[in-house]
Amino acid sequence: MKNDNRKETLSIVLSLLMALVFFLILFIGLKWNLLLCMILTVILYLALSFLLKPVRKIGSRDLESLTNGAFLSERLEEASSDFTRMQKAVDRIREQPLRSECEELLKTAQSILKYLTDNPEKITAARRYIDYYQETAANVLEHYNELKDTGLTTGETAKVLHSTRESVSTLKAAFGMQFEKLMQNELMDMEADLNLLRQTLRSEGYTEPEKKKGRENNK
Repeated sequence: MKNDNRKETLSIVLSLLMALVFFLILFIGLKWNLLLCMILTVILYLALSFLLKPVRKIGSRDLESLTNGAFLSERLEEASSDFTRMQKAVDRIREQPLRSECEELLKTAQSILKYLTDNPEKITAARRYIDYYQETAANVLEHYNELKDTGLTTGETAKVLHSTRESVSTLKAAFGMQFEKLMQNELMDMEADLNLLRQTLRSEGYTEPEKKKGRENNK
């Protein structure tokens, strides 16, 4: 979304500059009538604005060709944001085999994000994945790094490491299951799957942030 806004702003600025140069050539260089120069400049600006206006896309698909294209673009932007959070968190993890397992989780998330980008009509079906699964994964990894930054003792570190590994293992299975369902064109809206994931993560020591719980309950 931000990139689209930058492109649109750039196209407007470029159109204005080209129209201004055109006006100066006609009025100062060729000494044409001022009113005529202004009319021709406005016409040129409008034409350039139309020609240079960036086409908003999701993957290779034009946004305007998709039903609720703007909404789908926003949802994909959310998914991309959480994926970026996961990437940054994984980059900070050095402990093995946790890092390797996190990289596998990240690889599956990347595959899902690419699939949704290439098949934007599936984004609505992936709402549970976007709203809960991927954001939960980002929260788990960030939470681990935050605890590490506090300077835990050896015993506490081992406990947190074990808990996080269990959570990542559970999330890997959940991500794989959701990707499989998405590929099979099934709606990723299974309350039983979602509740099972929550219960499993809680049993492994991960507690959802209060803000996140409230958001889910409002849906």
